[in-house]
Amino acid sequence: MERKDNKRTIRANKYNNNRDYREYLRLIREMNPEQKRIFEELLQDVRNLKELAKEKDVTKKQFTKALFIVDMNNGFVNFGDMHNKDYNALVPEQKRLIEKFRQEGELVNFIMEGHIEDAVEFLTYPSHCIIGTPEADLIPEFIEEEYKDNTNIYYKNSINGGLNLDLQIDLEDLRDLKEIVIAGVCTDLCVLDFAKTIAKLLDEINHKVHIFVVASAVSTFDAPGHDRTCETEFAFEVMRKSGIEVVENFEHLYEREKELKLRA
Repeated sequence: MERKDNKRTIRANKYNNNRDYREYLRLIREMNPEQKRIFEELLQDVRNLKELAKEKDVTKKQFTKALFIVDMNNGFVNFGDMHNKDYNALVPEQKRLIEKFRQEGELVNFIMEGHIEDAVEFLTYPSHCIIGTPEADLIPEFIEEEYKDNTNIYYKNSINGGLNLDLQIDLEDLRDLKEIVIAGVCTDLCVLDFAKTIAKLLDEINHKVHIFVVASAVSTFDAPGHDRTCETEFAFEVMRKSGIEVVENFEHLYEREKELKLRA
């Protein structure tokens, strides 16, 4: 229990980094001319240190591929007001993707729902996946993955994980990135919003990356006014129009990587 409790504290701290960044930006905008001059001098010192680190080859590890698993929280898969046990059927295919990226020494990322208690989103959806609760944990099949090397965990207080500022900064730093693969739930909500936002962020920073969504590793739900098949087809069409390629399964992904020379 101590290990999990400590981890939940770390999660909460990392989530709050988003607010910290916004506060830093506000402080910078409010600086007077003299404060801005001093700040720019300090910033130049940081740039010089970064160049020195690059010369000594102690910079951040680079990756050519990144896997993103979206919202495989307990609160969506196993219990809670928003859970759907059908999502357990995705686990074998997602495990294959994770193992592939582990074998290649590439980057594995988990996008996690981690709401604050008074999240505005709860005006639209039932309360779920509050940070620090079991609902916000990864499902048991993946829980050990977050302790492995080359792994990032990102939390979000909305449907769209692409709005996490830690994630955006990390993506900008991945200068050698050529491929992104996305899996998770729900296809037409969190997966769609994340995939589109990441695609447009990469456009904004002028970084060409091939983005795949693996159809056999994503899913959504049936509900009144929400037909799973129709919503999935609509989501895939929107993704394609955003320059994202939808592949059928693990094998199709492997074939497309070879065709596009994304494999060694």
